[in-house]
Amino acid sequence: MSVQRYLLIVILSVVTLASFAAALQGYKASRERLTQIFDEEMKSFALALMNSPIKLGGQQTTLPSTFAYQVFDNNSLLLKSNNAPDKAMTTNNQGFVDDNFLNKRWRVFVLVNSNIKVIVAQAIEQRVESVEHVLLEAILPIVYVIPIIGLVVFVAINRSLKPLSLLSKQLKQKNVNDLTPVKVNENSAELKPIEQTLNLLLERLDNAFEREKRLSADAAHELRTPISVLKITAHNLSVAYQANNISQQHIDELNDNTLRMAHVIEQIITLNRTTPENFSQNTALVDLRELLQKVISDNYEKVDKVGQSIALNAKATPFYGDAFSLEILFDNLIKNANKYSGDNSQIMISINTTAQRIEVIVEDSGIGISPDKLDKVFQRFYRIKQHAETGSGLGLSIVKHIVDLHHGEIALTQSPLGGLSVSLIFPQNINRGAGHVEEH
Repeated sequence: MSVQRYLLIVILSVVTLASFAAALQGYKASRERLTQIFDEEMKSFALALMNSPIKLGGQQTTLPSTFAYQVFDNNSLLLKSNNAPDKAMTTNNQGFVDDNFLNKRWRVFVLVNSNIKVIVAQAIEQRVESVEHVLLEAILPIVYVIPIIGLVVFVAINRSLKPLSLLSKQLKQKNVNDLTPVKVNENSAELKPIEQTLNLLLERLDNAFEREKRLSADAAHELRTPISVLKITAHNLSVAYQANNISQQHIDELNDNTLRMAHVIEQIITLNRTTPENFSQNTALVDLRELLQKVISDNYEKVDKVGQSIALNAKATPFYGDAFSLEILFDNLIKNANKYSGDNSQIMISINTTAQRIEVIVEDSGIGISPDKLDKVFQRFYRIKQHAETGSGLGLSIVKHIVDLHHGEIALTQSPLGGLSVSLIFPQNINRGAGHVEEH
């Protein structure tokens, strides 16, 4: 059953039941009130007969009336209506009583004064008809207005549920590839959260599908070269084996290409893991200095192997972010500095803080990057040809992606040391972050 039909049935049922309940209550109240009015009218009529000179006319006098009445003087009938019997209508001596005569049920009132007795009676059937008439006059307008109420309710429900119907129609028309946002055109405060939630879900699905396509494209693009090289290396090894001429160069070439493929795969997986959803679920309070110390320690062997020096100039810097992705960010920057700055170079890392922002600078004394290529290095798979070292072209793309997740900015300039300077600027969020940590 649709919501519209359900609401219409419920509302009309409630209105109808309420109307009949009101009618029943009105019937009871009207009956009681009319009984009092009729009793007062009978009493007034009896008093009028008691004090009327017409009672002296004798028992032969009869007058038409809606009431049945009798006037007795010492049990002698002086006066009666044409619908009253000749004998007393009741044996009651005073007040009101219900009695039967002439095959009907009557409401009887007896008034006695000295030797004069006045008896007034009214058919109960007449009273009931009067009550039913009054009730019918009161109920008929309600009965007539129920269909009008039903029509008004139908129009109101139909208009109120129109945004929901439009939303339902939009959702039904969507196919598996349609992830465009839905729109509630009508004013509906209740549906706005649903619209926002659905659009957020559709956006997340679209982003997830886009990341999946991009991951597939990245993997296909980047793995093609090392796989081809590995095939060539395997062929060369096979030829060398047949000629019994395998050298260390063949082994080193195979090892280098295997490491390159492993690095590419690791970078692609890393880029896919650092999604907005993972980021929002794993954010916590971290110390940037402590995180940098760990990354430097992990890379120190490579740095020392080529005679480079690395220094960290920072104090404890609390920051609210994702430790995993920040570690990847710093690891990529330090690895890039280690790989591209050359032997016996200098790597300097510093943290500068203000009330509004945190700036992390990673710079080296290498040959740097020419100014015309600075904007291109953030593109996926873009490689600087001026370096002898080869890479996947994903490192700085991953760095920028992680910086964007933390609502930061990244800038590449020439370092005073002579090489590349990478400046990461993050908003100071320690107060907001600490409050969030306390909630958990």
